[in-house]
Amino acid sequence: MTHKNAPYALLFILFTFWTGTTTAQKDSTVLDVKLMDSLFEKSYNLFSEGNYVKSFEINLRTLKLALLVKDDLYASRAYGYLGYDYLNQGDTIEALKNFKLAHDIAKELNDPTILANTYGDLSSIYSLNPKTQNLAREFTLKAIETYKATNDTLGLQYIYHNYADALNDSGRFTEMKLVIDKLNGAMFEKYDEPLYRSSINNMTANYYFHSGDYKKTDSLLLAAISLSKDLGFNDELQRSYELFSLSLTAQEKYKEAYETRLKYENVFKLRAKEKAAIENNRLAAAYKNDQFKKDLEKSEAESELQEKQIRTKTAFNYALICITVIAFLGLYFTFKLSKKRKQLNKALKDKNTQYLNQKTKTEQLALAKSDFFSTVSHELRTPLYGVIGLSTILLENNKEKDVEDDLKSLKFSADYLLALVNDVLQINKIDSDKIDDEEVQFNPRELIEKIVTTFEYMRRQNKNNIAIHLADDLPALVKGNATRLSQILMNLIGNASKFTENGLIEITVTTHLLPDNNIKLGFSIKDDGEGIAQDKKEHIFEEFKQGDSLSYNYQGTGLGLPIVKRLLNLSGSDINLETELGRGSTFSFDLIYEIVAHVNKQEHLSKNSYVVDTDILKNKHILIAEDNRINQMVTKKILEKDGAICTIVENGKEAINSVEHNTYDLILMDVNMPVMNGLDATKIIKKTYNTPIIALTAVEIAEMRQSILDSGMDDIIIKPYDVKVFKNVIINNILAKQIESL
Repeated sequence: MTHKNAPYALLFILFTFWTGTTTAQKDSTVLDVKLMDSLFEKSYNLFSEGNYVKSFEINLRTLKLALLVKDDLYASRAYGYLGYDYLNQGDTIEALKNFKLAHDIAKELNDPTILANTYGDLSSIYSLNPKTQNLAREFTLKAIETYKATNDTLGLQYIYHNYADALNDSGRFTEMKLVIDKLNGAMFEKYDEPLYRSSINNMTANYYFHSGDYKKTDSLLLAAISLSKDLGFNDELQRSYELFSLSLTAQEKYKEAYETRLKYENVFKLRAKEKAAIENNRLAAAYKNDQFKKDLEKSEAESELQEKQIRTKTAFNYALICITVIAFLGLYFTFKLSKKRKQLNKALKDKNTQYLNQKTKTEQLALAKSDFFSTVSHELRTPLYGVIGLSTILLENNKEKDVEDDLKSLKFSADYLLALVNDVLQINKIDSDKIDDEEVQFNPRELIEKIVTTFEYMRRQNKNNIAIHLADDLPALVKGNATRLSQILMNLIGNASKFTENGLIEITVTTHLLPDNNIKLGFSIKDDGEGIAQDKKEHIFEEFKQGDSLSYNYQGTGLGLPIVKRLLNLSGSDINLETELGRGSTFSFDLIYEIVAHVNKQEHLSKNSYVVDTDILKNKHILIAEDNRINQMVTKKILEKDGAICTIVENGKEAINSVEHNTYDLILMDVNMPVMNGLDATKIIKKTYNTPIIALTAVEIAEMRQSILDSGMDDIIIKPYDVKVFKNVIINNILAKQIESL
């Protein structure tokens, strides 16, 4: 029933499955990548079959090849495999040595995926010794952190499983259940391997057995028994029968307990035979260890000698090249230095000086423009935070119907003003080459539906209908610039919503498959509004220009369509327009994305929209560091409505003093404050306390992100913000802190 009784083969199989899916593809003209991968696969199969001698020989061969051509990636992986070979033979000293070698190489490679793998190996071996449990926990947490950072779901599943197993061994069942709940979460639904499921069911059953809930214990054990019998997981089957007999005994079902105990003993005998065969193989492997070790030490010595020779030869070549270059340059300048050359050089220097002076002036003007927009952004967003926040609070608390429309108009006007500010800043970012080009995985269907919901108030105001037509084969997940697509669609749908009344707006997405797992998505936004005159079509894509409008109600900066055109040009595409005055307009464009996951209609139909659980905020102590009195009041009211207990300070120095004398679940830290700013205050607080700190800033995030993260802040919220997003960020950081403290 303990971790020590589980065979090391389970650790190796899980390790191999996970590392096999995360190995980077290496373009090498020296090392045969296919050969190396096939050797690792063969080693894994032999290990699974109990042929440890052959497995050890193959792993040694792969290590020799990797050392010969100095391929650190495969060398690290080979050391990891050898570590499990030694571990299986009971030689924990050699196993730890090889795991450490794999870890040292991974640190030099600076590859987070490989480094996370070695963290997992070290946590596994340290968890076997009661005296090194703290080290096992330390490496486990490092592995979890690195897998999260690289979005490695399989790696997270592997380390969570090992962590849960270690907690189960030490009798810390409550903590184990929290980790098991993660393994049963939505993140790992697609990776529910039978071996994991059988092991997880056994550990969960052990939790409920010690909690006295025998009904859940028996249900989980029966599922584990069925799965283990069908797939031949005898070790897990043995564990299931043993716990099941104990559960039945505790329920005084002695006859069934006796029958189950007999089944346990039968499996135990079978496992004893298997272990005897395995032990023979282990002894055979151990017998050949001395020769293998000598071969390995010889290969490592040869590799080190070869590397030393290469370094010596390279240094000599560099020295020879430097001497040759210096001699050549000396001859060149001797023959070329003349009076005419001096005159030409002087004229060229004069021209360069003039150019540099003009260049400096241009750069100063561009910098002044950028600084102006950043300052205006902050100065406008700070009061807008108060207006939008107060109007939101008033709308939520309002019970009088006769002022509801006035409040909605107030909030709409504030949101509209914020949109104008963002448009101007977006044009400035494009001009300054500061536009974000980050590619992420996203669901295009969900993205479009969320964008459409943001125009609900405008749709009702203009009495329009919005129809969405998506291709049946639209992928469930693609990779690309989701932020840029959102900005393009927001501007086009917003433009159609403004210029259409009592009409229909249709959003259509078509698909066209391309080679190399790519897909071209065709987007079309059609309205039956007033349309655009033919002589105005070319001008509407110019900044601060609008087509003729029959109504003064259609207002704006005239930046929406220019932003769309520029963003599409940055993506290698262009905007197409079909329009007729009085009969509406159709804007269309194409973008190419990489397919990550194909469409799953059933999953889409059953998927519920995300709801923020604000109950988590109840009785949570939150420190608000903010110098603006109105912003203080707005933030406090938003949080106290859900039961949070808020404390307000007006600068970073007061925040430090308050943290030293009180305990907080989270800190909201304004970046720009008098006396001491939020960045300096955070650096001081984080030296002693691990309280989550979220930055509040009205400055563009691209300008402040690195400074904010370097200070130690855990997250960022831009003012003014959407209330639901604001609460969601706070709740996620509180939950993350609770999980980290497990």
